Amino acid sequence: MNAILCVDDDRAGAAAVARTLREIAPVLMAHSGREACAALGRGVAVVVSDYRLPAMLGTELLAEVGARCPGTGRILLAAAADVESLMAAIACGHVHRYVAKPWDPRELRAAVRQAHEAALARRAKARLDAATARAYARLCELDALRARFLALAAHELRTPLHVLGAALDALGGLALGAEAAELVATARRHAGWLESSVAAMTDLVRLSHPGPRRHGRLCLAAVVRRAATDLRPFCAQRRLTLVVDAPESCAGWGDGDDLHRALLNLGLNAVRFTPDGGCVRLRLALAAHGIEVAVADTGIGIAPALRARLGEPFVTGAPVDGHHSDPIAFRSGGLGLGLAVVRAVAADHGGDLLITSEEGSGTVATLVLPARAAAASIDSPGERRDNAP
Repeated sequence: MNAILCVDDDRAGAAAVARTLREIAPVLMAHSGREACAALGRGVAVVVSDYRLPAMLGTELLAEVGARCPGTGRILLAAAADVESLMAAIACGHVHRYVAKPWDPRELRAAVRQAHEAALARRAKARLDAATARAYARLCELDALRARFLALAAHELRTPLHVLGAALDALGGLALGAEAAELVATARRHAGWLESSVAAMTDLVRLSHPGPRRHGRLCLAAVVRRAATDLRPFCAQRRLTLVVDAPESCAGWGDGDDLHRALLNLGLNAVRFTPDGGCVRLRLALAAHGIEVAVADTGIGIAPALRARLGEPFVTGAPVDGHHSDPIAFRSGGLGLGLAVVRAVAADHGGDLLITSEEGSGTVATLVLPARAAAASIDSPGERRDNAP
């Protein structure tokens, strides 16, 4: 109801205050501290109390109101002789404001209106805070469920994949005809892609939990060249030019396998979303804020609505209705875990993933790594450039 509660043992005085404040909100009346406390559960937004009440002072009543209903506005009507004790109550936070008696109707209305609006604003904020807390708790619950699903799915898929791999290896060792051997090779290739999806699930779960890491000194240039070697067959299959700008060496710190996997994920995304005949470029360079490994393409770019969600698990730029069985076909997509793994790897190394893109103009995904004290320098004299179709 958001009412105003007027408290005065003088019934005529309480009625006068009520008539003055009725235009602001519904008004309730009480004639003692006990009656006032009993009325607090009826949606009271502001309590206006006389200083001198039977059995307790108005300051004591408002202190009780503040303890039981902290968001309720508290105004005291006091004569000049009571101001000294009133100041102590204000200093303790029991009273928000006082109005001197005899009170002026305009001053009283202005004070109560301000207190009433402030009380409503506090209550609205409290409701919003509660709703936000509930939503955050739900998000945490969903995030825990997502992590549990990924862990369980990876576990459940890993065993049949091992069995399938062993069976394919056994078949590969038999004297098969050309047609059967081709079928085994096809099955092995697709099993490999499924293993990559399971590995992405495992990586995402592992990197989202704190724990010991295999970080150490490494050569980032070697990591880039290893990723380029793995990308080259896919680029050749799609008739894409692969350009690698990397120095002979670049000292860094981290987990070489995780960084390789992150760069490979970025490179595969570039392959998937670049039309045949385009170009994919890997570039390693020292920047003012760290070391940058950029994967740029001449592909179709990313829609603005999708850019803000890049890196969320299961978010992909590939249309679901156009999902392709060939994992590197143009505009094909996987589970939408690749960029999530890249972001997790970047965070695990104290870095970040930056993505710039325009529809129709290509995309640049940059893995930014901190330049550690472990001599993260680039040897420019031996810089090399590799080009491969």
